[in-house]
Amino acid sequence: MTASFDITCAVPRAGRTLTNFLNKLKTLGADGQEIESILEVMKRSKKQSSTNLPEVLHFLNEVMETSPPCFSIFVDRKRAHRPYRVGFLGYDWNIGDTRVRVEGEEPHNGSSLIRLDEVDFTVVGLDELLSMTQYYLRDPTSVNKWGLYNYHLEKPTGIRVAGSAQLTSYHPSLQCEVQDMVGFFLISKPTKNSKHPMNLERLSKYGQRVFVKGRYTGIVTAAYPGLKIISVEDVEDAVLNSERGCVGIEIVQSGNTLKRKGLMIHGKPLFLSESLYVVDYDRFVNSKPLRQLIEGLNPIGYFDDSRLRHFALWYYALERNLGEAWVDRPIIQELFCEPNDPEIGLRPYRLRTRRWKPDDHYKRADAFELVQTAQLKLEGYYQDLKHRYSDAN
Repeated sequence: MTASFDITCAVPRAGRTLTNFLNKLKTLGADGQEIESILEVMKRSKKQSSTNLPEVLHFLNEVMETSPPCFSIFVDRKRAHRPYRVGFLGYDWNIGDTRVRVEGEEPHNGSSLIRLDEVDFTVVGLDELLSMTQYYLRDPTSVNKWGLYNYHLEKPTGIRVAGSAQLTSYHPSLQCEVQDMVGFFLISKPTKNSKHPMNLERLSKYGQRVFVKGRYTGIVTAAYPGLKIISVEDVEDAVLNSERGCVGIEIVQSGNTLKRKGLMIHGKPLFLSESLYVVDYDRFVNSKPLRQLIEGLNPIGYFDDSRLRHFALWYYALERNLGEAWVDRPIIQELFCEPNDPEIGLRPYRLRTRRWKPDDHYKRADAFELVQTAQLKLEGYYQDLKHRYSDAN
């Protein structure tokens, strides 16, 4: 007899997004002991990864004897030597009266599965979402933050961003949880002071060579067609091993790797990203269990106060970590929101908002007042952090 599931979800096979999401399921009533057992295996899996397949198969057989049967082997392509690794394959949980199937996938495959109408929702970053769904957007270059994504959907599709998953990890130097925000930054080797700041507009104008990870070449080409893009697996190493003047565009979260390698970041990122709940909206409308689960997961809005606090934390942590290695650093208010963003769709919406699209009839004065209020709060949270940690030192 074929099993049926009320809800299907795709998540990464390993890493912090998987860990955070499974912990969230515990708060909704999923079996906590099972999840703890799964997470314990995932903690060990990275150290047990190897290019020797029999070794990894031995580890898989070992964990299958004592843990829920939810693992398989995959190739860890994020690491240069592409080792085999035990990862999360899939498992079923009962949450209330709802049967939920959670399936492990490559991060970018979550967006593909939503696009192909094969899962109800996924947890994925804006970077991966843009890589796979630019086709649906009126102007992909305008979507430099997730709050603009739904507004710019033009071609028929059920893909919608419900909101931020607000997944966090522990930041040792700040000794607190910080959300998994990242920026897609221009990076380089240390440069001498110049009258001309290094930015993507100027580099595109002069046809500069730039290293980009393969999956992001489409995003960069759409935004800056004048750049000579070189697709590479490791952007940081490509910049380090190149002649002077070569630059790259890379995802940066904490800046630890850049700092260790002596690299710099410049100005504002091409876009900001974080883990998002991306939902098949048509299924959401027609499925009460899906509506209840998404509401239980509580997607966070772009202007939500808790998100503002985490944005201030992320910005402060990155600034503090990189110091002068962040050249032409934008102020926090400008990084969060450009003055014209409300005009191009950065306005609040809720799960009850029709098709989760900001309405063009949203009052202009209200939109700008909301932005100004958010910017004032951000500045206040940022200054509080500076005082708190300067006093601690």
